Amino acid sequence: MMGIVMNFKEKQRHKQLVSERRALQDLSFSKIETSVLRYFERYLALIPTAGSTGKEMCAEFALEGFLLGSSMGRFGFYGEDMEKAFARSKPEFYALLDDFYDFWLFWGTEHESFDDLQETCRSYLYNWWVDGYEASLKRWRLKLH
Repeated sequence: MMGIVMNFKEKQRHKQLVSERRALQDLSFSKIETSVLRYFERYLALIPTAGSTGKEMCAEFALEGFLLGSSMGRFGFYGEDMEKAFARSKPEFYALLDDFYDFWLFWGTEHESFDDLQETCRSYLYNWWVDGYEASLKRWRLKLH
């Protein structure tokens, strides 16, 4: 009798999608919208022609940061502190940060008030990473993973 050949990449991707769907249940769009305005309202005012695009991109990057943090929650469940879990995801986090910062630079390179933009982008993404991490850790503790 022949066994079934499994494609492990496909199985891993399926598990990742299921995990991301569960993680997104903990996220509300109103929370993202509030966060976008809190962090980027002054930058959005400088690019009125692209304000809606800016909000949408901020929301997308919030989702990505949240999912990245969420994927690290299991390490916290098994005893790793948050800083070590963040260190595991640093390459992905900084790649995401670079893309996010480049997006903003595309819309406003001539504005001198964009000086602290990189730090704003970093703190915004890190805040969403922490939210995702904490939501995932909570799910792991409640055995909802």
